[in-house]
Amino acid sequence: MSAASKPVATPLFHEGNGFWDELRSELRLQMERINTTVSRHGLEDGELIQWLPGAKIDILRPQHPSTGIQADICFRSWGPVISGQITGYQADDYRFFPEEFEVLIAKDLDGAAVAVFDEGRSFTPSELAAYLMQHFRRCFPDISLPCEDRRVGPAMEVATETASAA
Repeated sequence: MSAASKPVATPLFHEGNGFWDELRSELRLQMERINTTVSRHGLEDGELIQWLPGAKIDILRPQHPSTGIQADICFRSWGPVISGQITGYQADDYRFFPEEFEVLIAKDLDGAAVAVFDEGRSFTPSELAAYLMQHFRRCFPDISLPCEDRRVGPAMEVATETASAA
């Protein structure tokens, strides 16, 4: 007789799903900000960044210079992994070098879920979204695109207070 096998819980399953949902929301928000900015410079709807429907991340700016970001989350025995690729074309016959990425979802020292990238650098969902969305800068080289860095705000306030105290 064999014993009934117990279902094995995937490590960080809930944290991975939460991170994925936050990443998708942050990517949409940053995409909308970029589209709003480039629309103010006279670009038409067909020239904007598009979010393609589905459970995966599939973001595309189809006109040249083009950029596409595709990503998906999978749950491996050791935990959640987000993998994807960034592609694009400068012109019909000139392709940007494709970039593949893979980030592991882990818990930071404070217990928050983070994406561990490359040689151990950790990203929050908004930081990973900013990293991915910055690839669209090559689509709009003459337009200054928004880039929210939440770490800059407090540092700038401290610098202002220091300057006024002197």
